[in-house]
Amino acid sequence: MVRRRSRRLLPLLLASIVAVLAALPVPAAAASPTGYDVAPVFQDFYQRYGGVPVFGYALGPATFENGRLVQYFERQRFEYHPEYAGTEYAVLLGLLGKEVATREGRDLRPVAPVPGHRYVPETGHNIAPEFVSYWENRGGVRLFGYPITEPFWEQGLLVQYFERARFEYHPEFAGTQWAVLLGRLGAQLWAERARDVSYQADSLAAQLAQLINDRRREAGLAPLVLDPTLTAIAQQRSDDMARRGYFAHVSPEGKTAFDLIAATGIPWRYAGETLQRNNYPLDQTAREAARSLFASPAHRDILLDPRFTNYGVAEATAADGMHYYTVVLIQQ
Repeated sequence: MVRRRSRRLLPLLLASIVAVLAALPVPAAAASPTGYDVAPVFQDFYQRYGGVPVFGYALGPATFENGRLVQYFERQRFEYHPEYAGTEYAVLLGLLGKEVATREGRDLRPVAPVPGHRYVPETGHNIAPEFVSYWENRGGVRLFGYPITEPFWEQGLLVQYFERARFEYHPEFAGTQWAVLLGRLGAQLWAERARDVSYQADSLAAQLAQLINDRRREAGLAPLVLDPTLTAIAQQRSDDMARRGYFAHVSPEGKTAFDLIAATGIPWRYAGETLQRNNYPLDQTAREAARSLFASPAHRDILLDPRFTNYGVAEATAADGMHYYTVVLIQQ
């Protein structure tokens, strides 16, 4: 359908929309004390390289950051790199050591070799004797990267930053397997991320999310709970459509929102997705998206389905000004 605001404006396009609803049995409850299991794509890597003693427990489900599937653990962030699928580098640890050390202003300048230490010429730093065995036997460069600071004492601990981790020597556990531990960088960054995952009050996604819950309240239904992982999935879908110029529940590679939900490991009974796109002006586009969605019986049935409890809403604007909206819903 084409609408015209005036002769001097370009036509405002309201694209056709399709609704999807799927149901699956509830996965088994997570065994982790945090309530979250390792996402399927990360399970083999997690077990092969040390599991809980090395990485700690999962702090949440897998989610999407900058278009990449990631999952935070107490001591690390796992990242899935599909460009390396089928190789040993499909799963990598995030560069948490580098991220935190840089932000904290640690001295990363190379130094000369120190007697009794393991010198690494690639970065010009010396690995403390207390850390050499752990670094070499637990994965070395493949897992932790190179050292990027010299070892130093802080709050009673010997500390050294590597590209992907912070090593800590605990003298009270000397002679045990717990003498060297990875710092809880994953927990630190996850807490910061949880605070930052929120909509700007005036964002288009926030406007649509509010309009959906307003309609649910009018219908006597409980409002949906905004979920950061579902929001990340919705953003991944909107970004992909806006970037590549398609509008469909199935990507050109055959992937759907349900594939993304499954990859995160979120437990769910029912899941749904609704899509809308329009090129209305900024002050009208979110309201038009809501109007169009609720004007469609199929979409209205999904958005007003009392079984759904959580949702994620996202918007992405293409280079031609088209707004792509995605709403992903689940019953936990």
